[in-house]
Amino acid sequence: MNQGMSCSPNLGLHHNFRWVLCANHTEPVKGFLGRFLRRKLIETEISRNTRSTELIKVVDWLPRVWQHLNGFLEAHSSSDITIGPRLLLSCPMDVAGSRLWFTDLWNYSLVPYLLEAVREGLQLYGKRAAWEDPSKWANETYPWSPAPQPHDSQSLLLQLRPEDVGYDGFGGSKDGSSPSSSSKPVSQSDTEGDPLMSMLLRLQEAANYSTQSCDSDSASHHDDQLDSSLESAL
Repeated sequence: MNQGMSCSPNLGLHHNFRWVLCANHTEPVKGFLGRFLRRKLIETEISRNTRSTELIKVVDWLPRVWQHLNGFLEAHSSSDITIGPRLLLSCPMDVAGSRLWFTDLWNYSLVPYLLEAVREGLQLYGKRAAWEDPSKWANETYPWSPAPQPHDSQSLLLQLRPEDVGYDGFGGSKDGSSPSSSSKPVSQSDTEGDPLMSMLLRLQEAANYSTQSCDSDSASHHDDQLDSSLESAL
């Protein structure tokens, strides 16, 4: 469906349309990537009349790395921002092309998204899990041979550092509470790089201002009543 979310009320009213939630961690979406890639591989093998053991490893590995990345996102944020299978459906069915394709996808799409999503998750939920670099698992289980070297043009980014997302700046707690609940006052310099905290502070200031305005209005009204009662007594 290519229509925007703003059209959803019209879809429900005029087209008898119903939304069906298909989460990435449940079926049928969870196993869709593996089924799609295996079917794509079989069609390629039939058309070329060849069979590649290394390409079979790639097709089996991609759903695993997809689930591993989504587990990393769920641990540090929520399941709402996990990656869908669509991003990995375009894998080329040849060994060299698939390696180059995944390297570009990892370095320029997946890693930037992981860093941004985890950074926002830490701001919303705080530190909830121990840091585990997903790129370490990806390099340890790398299906292409030989394994990429650090200075290889087709190598993956070898490290996602916790300081890149501000992980070290968040205090951990067993109940998963946000570090913003501590009694330490928040300075203006601390909130300059945090748009969520800035918005909360602005809302708090607006609420305090409205409360003070109501108090001043009620006080002035009370003073007017006292003046009128004094004049009547005189």
